[in-house]
Amino acid sequence: MKLSFDEGDIRTQLGFSYRQEKGKISLVVKENTPYYRRHASRLIEDEVILDLENAKRKVKELGDCVVYSVYNLWKSVDFFKELYVKTGLVGDLTLLNHGFFSTQNEGELFCTYGHAHEKFFGELYIVLKNKCFLVLSDRSTFQSFVVWLNEGDSFFIHPRFMHRMTVHRKDCLFLTLAPEKAGHDYLCVKGRGFPVSLFYNAEKKRVEIKRNPKFDASYKAVKKVKEIDAFKLIERDPEKLKDVLEDPEKNAKFYFNG
Repeated sequence: MKLSFDEGDIRTQLGFSYRQEKGKISLVVKENTPYYRRHASRLIEDEVILDLENAKRKVKELGDCVVYSVYNLWKSVDFFKELYVKTGLVGDLTLLNHGFFSTQNEGELFCTYGHAHEKFFGELYIVLKNKCFLVLSDRSTFQSFVVWLNEGDSFFIHPRFMHRMTVHRKDCLFLTLAPEKAGHDYLCVKGRGFPVSLFYNAEKKRVEIKRNPKFDASYKAVKKVKEIDAFKLIERDPEKLKDVLEDPEKNAKFYFNG
């Protein structure tokens, strides 16, 4: 079962609103919500994207730009503050802007920095508005998966994967929940990026997957995911959600494992 964010009762509790025009999302978040913005220059400096040459040219010619913004709802919105007190789960909202690491309307697509977890805990992603791609890479073998996620999809990420989001055509709004003690490991991405990256080919009018020469890894595309009513867990059984995220092995049925 998928939740329609535009119609779901839970929307009034999430502490933000938005409007969309021609694929661009304007977001209004509760006042005093802590947030950070990730600029293209940071992704270039840390070498977490593949096409560094064109990305550097874009920043030099057109100026720096915000690739995505993350809002810590668990620090400001009652719904998420209460969830955090009960379970230790932190809820963050991310607005990933559509764009290219290029001066042209094609090339490497905007993506998040990407990370893995310091401890063996999972993470829940819920796509609230528009479509996106989730890139998963096994931390040991680097086998990768490009997962098509549609609006309303929920996805439990197993801790064996590095993961990042990529967007095409429109901005994407998504919610993440994870145990605070999971921690973020960015060093596994810094200086080398991911085994695969997504590019848009304007001539062929399609998204293409390109390999990163720093890795020797295979990849697969995944176009169908498990149907999970994540908001039902959040609202009705937060302790179960906590258990699913803190004990992935016991709750393997919730997770994608390749």
